[in-house]
Amino acid sequence: MASGSEHDDEAPSLASRVLDVLDDDLLNVPESVAGETPIQEDAVDEPVPAHEATVSPEVEETPAAMDAEVPPPAAAEEVVEREEEGEAAEEVEQVEEAVAPSPSESRRSRKFKPKGMYLGRRRDTGEPVDIKPTVLARHAAMLGSTGSGKTVMAKALIEEAALAGIPALIIDPQGDLARLALGGDASTVEAKGEDAARMRRLLDSTEVRIWTPLRSKGLPLCIDPFHAPPADLDPEEAITAWDMVAAGFTSLAGYDVEKAQGKTIKPYLYEVLVQGTRVGLDVTDFQSLSRVVREPHDAFLRHLYPECFAAPDEEFEGEAPQLPPWTVVAGDHGLTDFEERLPKATRYELARRLSAFSSGVNQLLFSNGVPINIDAFTEPAVPGKIPLNIVYLNTIQDENQKQYFVQELSRELYDWMLTQQPAEGELKLLFFMDEVAPYLPPHPRNPPAKDLIKLIFKQARKYGVACVLATQNVSDVDYKILAQANTTFVGRFTQPQDVEKVRHLLKESGSDVDLVGQLPTLGPGQFQVVAPDVDENPFPVQCRWLYTDHGAPLSEDQVEDLITDDVRRWARSRSAGAHRKRGGSGAADAAARGSRWSSDDDVGIVAKSRITAVGGMTAAAHGVVDDSAFEVRLMGGLAVLKDGRDPLYTMQAASNAASVLALGWCLIALLVAWRDDGLDWWWLLFGAGVSGLVGLVVALEWFLAHDADLLLRISKFTRQFQIGLVVWLWVLLVWSTWGELDLLGAAPLLEVVVLWTTLFLAIEGLHRFRLGRLQWDGDTAWSRLTGITAVLTEAQVRDMRASSAEILAAMRWIVHGVTVVLGCLLLIALPSMSEGTGLPGPDSAWMHLVLWLTSLYALMWGSEGWLRMRGRLPEPEA
Repeated sequence: MASGSEHDDEAPSLASRVLDVLDDDLLNVPESVAGETPIQEDAVDEPVPAHEATVSPEVEETPAAMDAEVPPPAAAEEVVEREEEGEAAEEVEQVEEAVAPSPSESRRSRKFKPKGMYLGRRRDTGEPVDIKPTVLARHAAMLGSTGSGKTVMAKALIEEAALAGIPALIIDPQGDLARLALGGDASTVEAKGEDAARMRRLLDSTEVRIWTPLRSKGLPLCIDPFHAPPADLDPEEAITAWDMVAAGFTSLAGYDVEKAQGKTIKPYLYEVLVQGTRVGLDVTDFQSLSRVVREPHDAFLRHLYPECFAAPDEEFEGEAPQLPPWTVVAGDHGLTDFEERLPKATRYELARRLSAFSSGVNQLLFSNGVPINIDAFTEPAVPGKIPLNIVYLNTIQDENQKQYFVQELSRELYDWMLTQQPAEGELKLLFFMDEVAPYLPPHPRNPPAKDLIKLIFKQARKYGVACVLATQNVSDVDYKILAQANTTFVGRFTQPQDVEKVRHLLKESGSDVDLVGQLPTLGPGQFQVVAPDVDENPFPVQCRWLYTDHGAPLSEDQVEDLITDDVRRWARSRSAGAHRKRGGSGAADAAARGSRWSSDDDVGIVAKSRITAVGGMTAAAHGVVDDSAFEVRLMGGLAVLKDGRDPLYTMQAASNAASVLALGWCLIALLVAWRDDGLDWWWLLFGAGVSGLVGLVVALEWFLAHDADLLLRISKFTRQFQIGLVVWLWVLLVWSTWGELDLLGAAPLLEVVVLWTTLFLAIEGLHRFRLGRLQWDGDTAWSRLTGITAVLTEAQVRDMRASSAEILAAMRWIVHGVTVVLGCLLLIALPSMSEGTGLPGPDSAWMHLVLWLTSLYALMWGSEGWLRMRGRLPEPEA
């Protein structure tokens, strides 16, 4: 901190001695007479000699100060020595006032005990400016040209927020704010009329961390661009969050999102990231993302249908599964036609640019250090400390990378805010941005971080984040953002265009514009404050003296000396394995729902997807179950017999094969009856049509197993046809049983087929209700039953097979029960029926066999029934 001016060394005047003896309150001397408050200014036009600009190395070495997260005296002395040796010609931003503070003023300052944030004194009344921290919840802006003391006021605000227990995240483009890590000199603070005890409390309670992207001089900080938005977002928030991710990758690849090409690339990346994350496709690093970007359809198909790209195993006896066409895949999985969204040449160029970030110097931005994590920023390395995080952007030389870094930092802050509970007046974080002009330029310029910062300003108050922006180029900042700040500190402006811009800004916010005329006359550290929550009228303030050092921006070497070993160890513990995987399927699902304007986020696996026919029923043998394997319908029976592995489906196949045989036999019986004039011709025509249609579909499914698209079209009407077929089989059975139709010996076979097909039709309905909840709202149950088919993932196939096993177990248990009943009836009825009939008697071997079998079935049926009633029956394995 700068040494005292030459006036501090002079002997006090007689008037000063008298004022020192007499009581100030009795004299009631106005502060403007007794002396000016000490001044610290942001910059001066003339360079100050190095010996007047450096900080006094005499720092009080108390144990508390040694434990504080500020440099120990040796580190501070080393920084000061470097400034004296190599930076004598630099412009320094701290100067002393021309007149030393009077003893009266010093005494009054020491007596004052702030209850809130003490920023200085009013220049008109001399009263201290002590504001509540909650005033910052509605955000603040600091405006002032070079030399106005803007940075000093900003530091005073950060110091007071830290004393109030509020952690800070500070974006420091020039290195000016990094000097917060250097403690001030207690004797100088006392000499300037401030409370050295408050300064020591600040140094003891804060933990200053200087983060240096790309470099390890400070605490290395990197970007994790593949970190997905939080899972528990509503659709609108999820869409906004994913749009930010896509915008970040677009800007990183060198495309302007405001220009035509950027406007097509960003939505393309949005779809790739959202849909890829939703279905579980790997897009968690630059190499995998570039592969998907280059050939999206191939990447999605390989992920969704891996069995179609794998070599056939030894157990597979049929044809290799065929890939469905993309139109089918897109419809089944809710995907878009990615290749239509972006030309091939553009996709390849975009992929090339993205893959370049996985090697060389480029990868340091994403791998060197601790990934940006707001929770880490608010977590102290030493328990009880208040973290002050200073992001030192001087280490990033490329302007595009700097813009992208600020964008990703803002995105992380926005995502973090969405995970917080409403603040209800509590401030959880101070977000300060110095020199915001490059990131918030006026319309129509729209750099990557601008929309995000605007969004943060709009929503931060709800989540307890106080935002403070500072700029010396008010004409180069979007006034709509500055107008959102409820508290504005306006320092000296001399250029007419800047003064006029401030006038317009104050007019937009409804403030008094009369103070604008005073701006060119303000001195260093003097501000006009517009704060309706503090005073309905603007009031003049003189900034207080800082508790931390102020001077030239720190170099990287100086930053390195300020980081303690304890903080470095903490940072290494946060960086080791801290790079997070994407996950984020919850946010991707929410974004997809929002895009579809649908809220049905909890439907079953049957309603979510469709089963694509891949080689007919052969798919059941390869983990991809198509609708013919899922739906119990007549078609596909022979294919199941050839390749099926699921016993339930094999039983269904046998039933379907028997149905084909029964229909053929019944058609011959109808033909004979028509020849003998036993029925009308239209009965014969209807029977021939049904049997022929069944035969045609079975033949097509058998011979065209390689054409998945054609099979899918054929299968669209099979559900209705299956129900009609079962009805026709029942008509034939009733006609032959109670009518005059002679089935030529096919009646037993028809009776068995009717039982089987009816049973499996019921099983299908049970399958549907078990594997997917039917949506009855907004449509009829019939249309839902006829419209649901599925493409299942391997995990869902296992669930379906487990359901099949459970259904088989239930059928088996019912059959066992029926068998027990029949066995008991035989044991009761056979003794009386055996007399004079030649049937086995009570002592015959047959009766003993019936008794044994009945007892065994009764034991199995009773045991399983007991477990079922108690709900302890083990779940069948897939």
